[in-house]
This record gives sequence, structure tokens and C-alpha cells, in this order.
Amino acid sequence: MFIGVSDKKEITGYRCSNADLKELSDTIVNKLAIHPVIEPVRCEGKTVLRIDVKKSKIPVAYEGRYYTRVGNTTRLMDTEELKEFLISGIEWDSLPSQRGLADIDEETVRLFVRQAKSDGRLPGADEHEPVAAILTRLGLITGDQLTNAAFLLFGKKQEQYLSDAVLRIGRFKDGANIIGDRWIAGNLFHQLSEGEEALRSFINVRYEISGETRSARSIGITRFPHSFKKHEQIMIKIYDDTIWFHNPGGLHKGLSIEQLKATPQSIPRNPLIARIFYLAGYIERYGTGIQRILTSFADAGLPEPEFQTDVWGLTLTMQKDIFTEEYLAQVGLNERQILAINCLRKQGSISKREYQDLVSVSTRTALYDLTALVNKGVLVRIGTGKSSQYSLSSKPKNARI
Repeated sequence: MFIGVSDKKEITGYRCSNADLKELSDTIVNKLAIHPVIEPVRCEGKTVLRIDVKKSKIPVAYEGRYYTRVGNTTRLMDTEELKEFLISGIEWDSLPSQRGLADIDEETVRLFVRQAKSDGRLPGADEHEPVAAILTRLGLITGDQLTNAAFLLFGKKQEQYLSDAVLRIGRFKDGANIIGDRWIAGNLFHQLSEGEEALRSFINVRYEISGETRSARSIGITRFPHSFKKHEQIMIKIYDDTIWFHNPGGLHKGLSIEQLKATPQSIPRNPLIARIFYLAGYIERYGTGIQRILTSFADAGLPEPEFQTDVWGLTLTMQKDIFTEEYLAQVGLNERQILAINCLRKQGSISKREYQDLVSVSTRTALYDLTALVNKGVLVRIGTGKSSQYSLSSKPKNARI
């Protein structure tokens, strides 16, 4: 920062007596509690005051208050804004946990090493070396203390110390009737394993295990493709027609769902935990998760999953294939119409002309069939006239889902 230069970038100079410099320095310290480097410099025959301010490791207040820049205005931060700002630069998983090696489940650590080696992501690792050495190599021990990541990933009895670090999975018949409920605690590897088992049992699907992947990436034979704040837990609600996922963490500030859909980004809030799951072969590190979810649903001919973010966190709603053989028989569709629906599952929409070509019927019959499907609530019509298209309805009438 320079004092003594006009807005037109003309050198006007500044008085830089010892008294002036002391007064300026005292004012900055008293109002901001920072200590910049202040020195006069000569420029074009005049004296200009140069002030160098290094980035602060802690937030800087003005007269004890914190301000934020919004557009072209500066305003006082409210309590919640200040709280979020103060913790925004802190990576929770790298902080010391106050837990020791006695709190680590040794078998989980060695299981992780075996998985990481089998995936080729820790080829030189030795699962038989001391646990402390393994965790140190992974950056999960700070000094002589475990990080939060180490305890959450490999610890024992987390619920005694991290009561919110649990996974809640419920099976619902509707919004009020709960058929099953699972409260899954333990370290993250245990929660992953138990969570998968609960999902399988609640969805009631048949599984085929791929020989080249472990169970966490098994192939689901189901109507769903199998790609998957304090005092709040990660929750999964399973209904007859949908699966609802909720993560109280939310998105990074300034990041939107639309941006994630358009451009893959990987910005983990807890990079140590993300790295361990990457090494274990459970996740990738390219931010392509949302794209892979969308692609898997499109390939299966299912409605696009719905992402929502608000003050409560991030939710993902997946809808199953509602156009089952049972439903198609229920609404009384003919063979031509069923063929068109199977086609729409893959290509998304169809025109009257495309329908004629697909089932080899006249213009009149095509219009009759498509209008009947619209009236039954199976299709929706988009546009008018010759440019109109027909696509599958997201909520067909009288579907038993």
C-alpha cells in the first residue's frame, strides 16, 4: 500500500516525519492489532510512504468488530457469518484428537493396508509393521498425538467421543411409517461395511459381485443403479420409490450444484480422510462422483437424481424405475406403446414422426397412441405442433411405487 500517490497515479508525496510515522503506526496497532512494515521511499524526487501487510494467520478485527465486503459495500458480520469465517480455513481432520494409539483398532489399519496394496496405491506398504509407523507414514499422527482423521478412520468406540459421527439408515413405507432403522457407529471403515449391508437388506436386491472390485463397489441388480454440523448425522432414508441421502456438511461456500454438474471438482473438506479412502480404492480424486451418478441413472433409463443444498446441508434424492412390467400392465398399454417407453428410457424423448418410424404406424395412429399415453400420465408433451416432443413423466398416475 502506498500513501502519496493520487488516484491518477501521480506522485504527490507524503510527509514522513518520525512523529507522523509513530502516529500512523500506533493508530493501525490500536484499531487493527496488526504490525505492518512502514517505511518512506523516494520516488520521482518525492517521498512516498510504503506499507507492507503480510497475510494474517488469524482474522483481523477493526476496533474489535469483524467486517465483510458484499458487492461494493462493507458491512458488519453477524454471529453465524463470523463463526463460518473463523473455521473456514481449518481442516478438522488434521487437528490433534486427544486420543492415543490404544484407541486404534489395529486390525482395521492392517485391513486398509491390504486393500491399498491390492489396488496398487500403496505398493511398498507392509501391513505387519507397527501401527504407529503406518499411521506416521500416512500423516495421521502429529507429534505423539493422533489426528482426528486417524481416530475417525481407525479408532475404537468413537461414539463415546464423537457422538455425531454415526450413520443413520431408515426404511420407510411412507413419511410416517418406519419399517426398519439402523444406527451405525464405529470407525469409518466399519460404517461403510455395515452401511452397505443395511442398504442391501432394506432395498432387498440381488447382487453380483464383480471379480475386479471389492464389495463396496459391487454391481447392484436393482431398480436403482449402485453408484454411491454438529448434532447431525449422515442420514439415508429408503422408501418404496426413492432413496434420500442427507449430509449436514453442505457445499463449500460459493460452490453450486450447477457448477459441480458442469465441471468436475474435488475440494474435500477433510483431505486426510479423503486420501485414505482413495488409497483404499473406495473413491477417486477427480471430483467426478456427481457425473458418474448422473451417467449411471441415464444409462439405466431412470429419472435424473435431484440434488438440493440449503442451510441444513446437502441432500440427494434417487428415484427408482417406476415403469415396471407391473405398472405397464396396470395402465393397459399396447405393445407399440411399451416399445416406445423402452426406447424413451435410452434416448429421453421422442417425436410423433420418430414414433411412427419406430412402430410402423400411420400419423393418425401415432397421434392416438401418444395422446393416450399423455392422458394416462405416462408421457408429458413438450412444445406444440410439428416440433413437439414426448418424454417420460417423473410421476405417472396411479403407479404403485
